[in-house]
Amino acid sequence: MSKIRKTLATLLGIALAAGSAAAQPAQKPPGPAMMVHFDYYPKDRPQIHALEQRLAGAIKRADAGELGETEIHIDGNDGYLYMYGPDPDRLYRVTSPILKSSRLTAHSEVTKWYGARRETFVIR
Repeated sequence: MSKIRKTLATLLGIALAAGSAAAQPAQKPPGPAMMVHFDYYPKDRPQIHALEQRLAGAIKRADAGELGETEIHIDGNDGYLYMYGPDPDRLYRVTSPILKSSRLTAHSEVTKWYGARRETFVIR
């Protein structure tokens, strides 16, 4: 094999390896970085959906992670918003203005996870 063909084969191998590594989807963290526990009534479901949209948009624009699933208990009294991202403090900075302005979450309990350690507090 000529020197040029060997070089091209090497470059092609590198490009294919890089392409397969780039094609790997980003791994979602094993658990949420932040959770918001809030109270609601069944009539609040449209407001919950609107809150989810606002939070998801803010998190995406800030490139801070993503809004995960929302858990709403069937009996209609409490729910949980789960957020994923590498930095729970950044997630809180991005979402706190929205959380504080919503009647549903203005006085909610927030839990931020830092690996095995967690911090829980009430939004004020």
